[in-house]
Amino acid sequence: MVYVGEKFSLYGGIRDLELLTEIYDLRNALIDLVYPFKKVCRDQGEYEKAAEAQIQKVAPRFYAKLEQVLDKAGTLYTIKETPCCADFHIWEMLDQHEALAAKHEHPSPLTKFPKLAKMYVAFKQEPKLANYFASDAYKLPINNPMANTYFH
Repeated sequence: MVYVGEKFSLYGGIRDLELLTEIYDLRNALIDLVYPFKKVCRDQGEYEKAAEAQIQKVAPRFYAKLEQVLDKAGTLYTIKETPCCADFHIWEMLDQHEALAAKHEHPSPLTKFPKLAKMYVAFKQEPKLANYFASDAYKLPINNPMANTYFH
């Protein structure tokens, strides 16, 4: 990701790496929910319980940190007014959690984090990304078919 960021002038330096590391922790929690490797969710009931915890407890814990990052930066995105490397992965995790919440008929986990919600909306409205969001590629399943059958 850093290579691509440097190639396209999106790399935000060491702060970008720190944020990538932070968002990977949220990603790993979501991976534990949807992939069967650790046998975290052996049936629908276990999945439902874990998904609720992911939406109501896990994601908000990470969102609070990211909200503070945005507050401290004073910018639309985490480092500057335009997206950096980490912002792409942060947005991806926000989008996946929005889908998870919608699937389980929970309110958006972003409702308590206005700066993060603003970043999420701005990213999706970014004109340079409009073709992607309008394409079939954006509509592909979130996870590999081998992922937990309860959330695709």
